[in-house]
Amino acid sequence: MSLETKTADIQAIDRFIIENTTYGRAPLVLEIRLRLLRDDSSLWRSFSNERNDSKTPRPYWAFAWSGGQALARYVLDHPMTVENKRVLDFGAGCGIASVAAGKAGAASVTASDIDPLSVRAIALNGQANKISIDTVCEDLIFGRNQGWDVILAGDIWYDTRLARHGLKWLRGFAINGVDVLIGDPGRTYSPSKGLKQLSSYTCRSVPDLEHPNLQQVSVYQLLPKKN
Repeated sequence: MSLETKTADIQAIDRFIIENTTYGRAPLVLEIRLRLLRDDSSLWRSFSNERNDSKTPRPYWAFAWSGGQALARYVLDHPMTVENKRVLDFGAGCGIASVAAGKAGAASVTASDIDPLSVRAIALNGQANKISIDTVCEDLIFGRNQGWDVILAGDIWYDTRLARHGLKWLRGFAINGVDVLIGDPGRTYSPSKGLKQLSSYTCRSVPDLEHPNLQQVSVYQLLPKKN
């Protein structure tokens, strides 16, 4: 792929994101501006149960999910967690935790997601907050440590692969001295052992798609051992 083609593709993705979002803020983290899904966006149809909409990718990158909000709030309130450290925001979504890490003084911030729309949304959100964020569009599970001191992971326990392989991968980092912080409202595949609760918040996704049972969100440190 030529540089011109790649640039054109990025510009097209950015236009798509801008057309379907508007700037907003999550009540738990008012310091951060984010591109969030517009009320009139056709992308809302992707959340329909109708079969005709089943092929439309859901824009998870256009929401400030509760786990990400909680991580961002915790990092901003406890800047020493990331200050002068190299941070990975794993499964970053809209990048709210990435932006918070940058604002809190991280030496560098890398945001990863498997969705190319997500990594471009993160780049735009970083620019809106004047924060430099490196983005990676790939599956990092079982990849090596690229120099990270801290890993942030919000709202990632939504399938069995992450619950098994992702948890094992993250715990490997914890074993080797990396601080792994998780933001989670108690999703279906959330781990129940090997966690130290650091803080708790009440919040919902913005725009709001959270189940009423998922409005109490905790930030945990992942421990090296399960027990």
